[in-house]
Amino acid sequence: MKYIKQRILELLNQAVKELQAEGVLPSEATMAPGLERPAAAMHGDYATNLAMQWAKPARQAPRVIAQALAAKLLDHQELLTGVEIAGPGFVNLRLNPTALQTEITNIRSAESAYGTSDWGVGRKVLLEYVSANPTGPLNIVSARAAAIGDSLARILKSQGLEVCREYYVNNAGRQIRLLGRSLYARWQESRGEAVDFPEDGYQGEYVKELAAEIAAGQENAWESLDRDALSAVFTEQGVSRIIASHCQDLSALGADFDNWFHESDLHGSGEIEAVLEELKTRGYLYEKEGALWFRSTDGGDDKDRVLRKADGDWAYLAADIAYHWNKLKRGYTELVDLWGPDHHGYIARLRAALQALGCAPEVFKVHIVQQVNLWEGGKPVAMSKRAGRIVSMTDLLQDVGKDVARFFFLMRSTDSHLDFDLDLARRHTEDNPVFYIQYAYARICSILKKSLTDGFDIPGVGEPVRSAEGPLPEETTLARELAAFPEVLETCARTLEPHSLAFALRDIATAFHRFYTVCRVLDSSDLPCSRARLALIDATRVVLHNGLSLLGLSAPESM
Repeated sequence: MKYIKQRILELLNQAVKELQAEGVLPSEATMAPGLERPAAAMHGDYATNLAMQWAKPARQAPRVIAQALAAKLLDHQELLTGVEIAGPGFVNLRLNPTALQTEITNIRSAESAYGTSDWGVGRKVLLEYVSANPTGPLNIVSARAAAIGDSLARILKSQGLEVCREYYVNNAGRQIRLLGRSLYARWQESRGEAVDFPEDGYQGEYVKELAAEIAAGQENAWESLDRDALSAVFTEQGVSRIIASHCQDLSALGADFDNWFHESDLHGSGEIEAVLEELKTRGYLYEKEGALWFRSTDGGDDKDRVLRKADGDWAYLAADIAYHWNKLKRGYTELVDLWGPDHHGYIARLRAALQALGCAPEVFKVHIVQQVNLWEGGKPVAMSKRAGRIVSMTDLLQDVGKDVARFFFLMRSTDSHLDFDLDLARRHTEDNPVFYIQYAYARICSILKKSLTDGFDIPGVGEPVRSAEGPLPEETTLARELAAFPEVLETCARTLEPHSLAFALRDIATAFHRFYTVCRVLDSSDLPCSRARLALIDATRVVLHNGLSLLGLSAPESM
């Protein structure tokens, strides 16, 4: 199925070819036409800057080219009824209402497939997100990353891309050892022993509770173990239990992963040594002051980076390079990482390493998932990870639920800070944006059920339906929002930003609620009009259901 925007792009390309054949445009030049939706509806349904794109190679004024282009487009009134030249050479396009009515039929015929595309077929993406250290409960920034990553994976798959959702478990290194020491110390305290708690140890009640869980029923078996052995036991079991809790929390949020990759596997497989040998062969490593350095400044980093410290321990970067090299060896053609706000400075050094290994710059993409600030009663909720005062993902889900949490996390672009209003999130009214959308869906389901009960004839799927009087403005606005759905999904996939879909669903719900306020759907005195409107709201049901599903949200038929 070709969506409306695709059909218009084909008309633009066809018009260019005809103008080239006529000598109006140079035949040796090629360029993809720009096509956008104007911010104001008065400027039409679409606008193209194609005339301005061609002005320089054609050596003509943009408005001259725009006039020639408009003449060609006016030959296709089955799709376009208005073609207007504006400003320096923009061409504004107005859709034929019949084309929108045809799209309503297409939506109902396609059902769950509406909005899907095959433009991404052949692209194999490894999408890594959350990847929080297994040293404590998942916090709300991790929850936001989970909602964004899972929604993005669903959208990418809808556009034909092959996607693997992966969680990188950082179960090696200093922080893991520190967790084990913290748990061991809390257990010793519970036995009344004097303890020198680690200076940078992990605080919070969860550490005491976890230590008690690990020790329960096992203390007799520990009598023969020395301090180091006991610390190792707490480290291993602590990490294992925390990872299990992470899995449980993420599943409750509806964010399941295809693969969990453990950092410890890299250390035991020799992959770190292998990738560093490759960098050495390529001339990017050198030794200084007993440490092994990577010449990351060659790839645009602000300074060179240590890979192996003077004491022989690996720096975090060494394992990260090996991990991303491993991703490429598994056959993925695109690596997309969602990182927390404290990792922004890490991008340049890892990109430099991958480029040094021969990876093209466009293969590796990083989006920073910015901070979440909780608000309650008009005031920020104080949080401190170091002091152990955190709001965990579990706390949030128990408070507001999965659907609300996910949607609120998706209401801003990834790189924007998010103020999460707990008071608004707790409201089960249309003031809450996710309920506003779900109410629209539930209301449509109720109307469709009532239409059957009252004996109204819902048009069959695939049956063209037109009202003799023609659509009201509210009907046209709703139809336009629905027809834009495939474009929204493609934009989300290409920009790796799912928040545009959340905005689109809100706009569709708004258009529906306005339509329902003005337009009577079940009207026995005008059956053709009722049939057309039933088809329109059924198409709205399809699009809302598809969009909610791609965001990992439920679509309740009653509320």
